[in-house]
Amino acid sequence: MKVKIMNPASRLASATVAAIATLAAALALLAGCGPGLGGTGTGATDDALAAYGAHDVPVCQSDFADLLGCTAPSTGAAPLPATSARFFAESSPESRTLLELDGQEAQWRLRCQGILFVGSFGQAGSATPRYFGNVIEGGSRVRLATLQVERSGTGLAVTLVDSFGRTLAGPQALLPVSGVTSEATCP
Repeated sequence: MKVKIMNPASRLASATVAAIATLAAALALLAGCGPGLGGTGTGATDDALAAYGAHDVPVCQSDFADLLGCTAPSTGAAPLPATSARFFAESSPESRTLLELDGQEAQWRLRCQGILFVGSFGQAGSATPRYFGNVIEGGSRVRLATLQVERSGTGLAVTLVDSFGRTLAGPQALLPVSGVTSEATCP
């Protein structure tokens, strides 16, 4: 029986090859964690519209456009009509939620739940247009979500839904406010 004895340099080379193979396997597995890593579309992404197969549509053609103060784009500006920042909150003086709609963008902060949604208005196929973006929970957990916004009386009804169709918040009635409201004391 022959026993092969490896010299230290060969062992180091083998260990290096094994480490590289392990790293490659780990990177391949991480690709399934979300589009931020080139994956399946269930994690964070810089372009949520694309992740949902959606495209820009003018928010100024929505059923709540009259609440946005839409203006026509100036010459050389983006092709979509723009809005100035508009704020919506609960009817109480100390609002626990604040929705800011500015241009094609939305930001909904649910202060007491530690949730922030940021997204862009668009449409996927023939579905009702909505905001497509990311929700950040607890300051760090990021995932794809949509914000459904509908006209409700003199305000809006909003519902936050994750990429699996689970409701994260809402439906909640919000009314126009002049700006940032005082922060609520959370239970």
